[in-house]
Amino acid sequence: MRVNGSGGPFRPKQVETETTKPATTTAAPQASKGSEATARQSSVVGDGFEGAGRAGVAGKASGVNAARNLPAEVRTPSSDYYKQRYDDFVRRNPGQTPPDYYLGYGQKYLEKFSALGSKDLSPAGLAWRDRTLKALQDAIETKRAEDPAAFAQLERDPEAFKKFAYDTHSDAYVNSGLFKLPAQDLVKIATTPELRDLLGKDGVRQIVDVIGRLKPEDVARIGGKTIEELARGIDELRKNFKLPKIELPRLPIPSFPFRLP
Repeated sequence: MRVNGSGGPFRPKQVETETTKPATTTAAPQASKGSEATARQSSVVGDGFEGAGRAGVAGKASGVNAARNLPAEVRTPSSDYYKQRYDDFVRRNPGQTPPDYYLGYGQKYLEKFSALGSKDLSPAGLAWRDRTLKALQDAIETKRAEDPAAFAQLERDPEAFKKFAYDTHSDAYVNSGLFKLPAQDLVKIATTPELRDLLGKDGVRQIVDVIGRLKPEDVARIGGKTIEELARGIDELRKNFKLPKIELPRLPIPSFPFRLP
């Protein structure tokens, strides 16, 4: 039984129940033509409505698909942040190569630094580690949130994405308090990354950027012992690897009884 809007049974209007008078013999052909015209008209109207409906459904489907193809948000801090970003890219771009930065650098060093404990870093160093790991993830999420479509396009250019990501490192390190850490923390932090990740042009640019932010008071507080250790490390690198030719910024370093290589 059909019901009306108030919940009662549906009763058709009177005009719908009136019986049409039989057409006369002479009017029958005209009625037939009229019926054909009405049928054609109904067909056109029906097709037009159905076409609009199909277009509306297609538009909604297209909108849903477009939304699904935008990068998803990943909460920070997360112990598998870069793996989630990698998986999100694969979901949206089947068959395409994700940025190598996600697993080749980001997730690798997220795990390496997360594995450092009280025997490796001081309490201040561990706190810096946590702030920095979150800051690095936040930098990527901020970029995504500003323009998800542009971020998705950036991801499809691995080299451009790596440059963007490396460019966020110095701010994260310094703003999280790198130069306020004890000397032993600085040495451990500097020697944790693998050499191959430090010797590329992006890695070298990152080192130069960080060094260029040193202030005289930072250098004086860090002390010559730390700089000596870092200098020895650079000397070993130059003995075993062909370092890219870079021009280090002029530093406000006091005189120490050693010569930088």
